[in-house]
Parts: sequence; C-alpha cells; structure tokens
Amino acid sequence: MMHQPEPPALVRLGWTLCVRVAQAIVVLFALALSLDVRAEPADNAPVPLLSRCAGKAGGSVRQGDPAFMTLALDGRPWMTIDKTEDADAQAILTTITSNGWAKRRDGTSFLFRFTCVLNAQGQATMFHASALLRDLGDRLPPAIVINGSATYPLKEPLQRGTELQLQLLDISQDPPAILTEQVVRSGWHLPMGFSLRLPAGISLEGRPLALAARVVLARQTLFELVEPRKLAPGELTRFIELTLLPVGDGRR
Repeated sequence: MMHQPEPPALVRLGWTLCVRVAQAIVVLFALALSLDVRAEPADNAPVPLLSRCAGKAGGSVRQGDPAFMTLALDGRPWMTIDKTEDADAQAILTTITSNGWAKRRDGTSFLFRFTCVLNAQGQATMFHASALLRDLGDRLPPAIVINGSATYPLKEPLQRGTELQLQLLDISQDPPAILTEQVVRSGWHLPMGFSLRLPAGISLEGRPLALAARVVLARQTLFELVEPRKLAPGELTRFIELTLLPVGDGRR
C-alpha cells in the first residue's frame, strides 16, 4: 500500500507549487513587457490617434480651402486625450485637443487650436479648428520652434493620405523619451515642411537629442531615417533637412 504524505508535507508541497506558479507568472509578465517595448505603437497610442485626426482634418480643410497645401498637428506634450461615455454606455468617445498649423499654396500660413472626436471604433468623426486671433493677443504657449523639411527619393506626386511623423527624442533614456512630436500631411508638395514645438521652459542640459522621422501611407511605413538624426543644442534654431530612405515593402 502506497505511503500517504503527512499533512505538514502536503502543506509544504502545496506551498512549493504556489511559489513555482507565481514565479512562472512573473517570468511571463516580464516577457510580455519586453515584447511591448519592441512592438509598434498600439492603435490607441497618441500618434495613431493623431493620424486619424489628421486624415479627418485634411478632408475638411481641402473642402473649405482649395489652396490648402500642408497641415500639421502637434502631439505630446501639447495634446490632451479624454475619454467619455456616449448616450450608449458601451460607446466610449475619445476627445483630443491640441495645436496645429496649416500652409496654403501661396505661402501664407496660420496657427490654430483643434478638437477631434473619435468614436468607439477609433474613427475620427469630428474635427474642429479655430485660428488664433493674434490681433487680440491670442498666442500659443512659449516654445522653441524647430523648423525643417523632409524628403525622400520619389518623383511621383504624393498620394493623398501620405503622412510625415516626427518625434524629438531624449536618447539618454531607455526607451528614448518623447519630448515633442508632430504629424504632417501634404498631398502635393515635396519636401514636406515641419515645425516642431518644444516647451520653452524645458531643461535640455546634458540631454542628448535625436530626431526620428518616417513617412507613412495607410499605416505602412514607406520611408524613414535609418537612425534618428542626432542634434546638438545649437542646431535646434537652425533649419534641419532630412533625407528619408525606403523601407523595403513597408512596415506598420
């Protein structure tokens, strides 16, 4: 007849199994976190949300202003993201507010504030922009403005929906910290201009900076900088020219 473990032995056996299971869960959780760091941004991350707003804005601006050429929307740290329930408790609306600028074909441009609403499926259903009333003292918060342009080896006209995504990074951190970002849409013009706004009060001492850029169409990356362009503090006030290279068949 098989010997039965004494009750204390059963307790110790049960405790050992619990500890092993807990250790396995911790390992799996750590592995999941490491995979998340390397993954592409989730659909509810700031840049994809901003991209959908840019798509909605581009259509609205073209209808109201045929001379429209370039539209840019500011992401972090300027944007706010709020979630609210619609009349249907299951329908969560996402409201994004931030700043942007638009440029016409005649070279004139203007700054604006915008509100964008996305439905529960993540589709942008409303975009409203109001130009700054400079004559009345309306101004955006003080900022260091980083101006530049991005181009890539393509002679054909830009397809509608082509988008330039830029992020200024603090590469002393792992992963790099995003200091400011912008999404730019331009259906007819190369190079694509950008004006990144960095909060004026931010301390940059001892912080190595780099600029990441990529061109996206239909959520596929077509061109990008092979490595983020490192920037010295003195370069932030100079015009920056970026040349992006093809990314094979594209990736998300």
